[in-house]
Amino acid sequence: MAEITPTDMIRSRLVKNQVRMIREHLEAMQRDAHGLEFDPWKREVDDLWKRTFVQINRMGQEPQQAALEGVKDLWMTYITHYNVIGKTS
Repeated sequence: MAEITPTDMIRSRLVKNQVRMIREHLEAMQRDAHGLEFDPWKREVDDLWKRTFVQINRMGQEPQQAALEGVKDLWMTYITHYNVIGKTS
């Protein structure tokens, strides 16, 4: 078992915090699905996901696997519910 570096611990904490913000944003988007705030919330969520995956990509193998498992369900729900696949910005 490889040792988790302090940098990976920080990245893991960043990922957890970003996922918490993503959950909050998704709740707001669901409440305001047809409102004026939906598009700004969606852009912000997309950016949060991008930053989350950048952090995960920089982790060592073991923390990376744990982080990917931790975001898997929310990511799958997001890409399914918001039809993200195949869209470009």
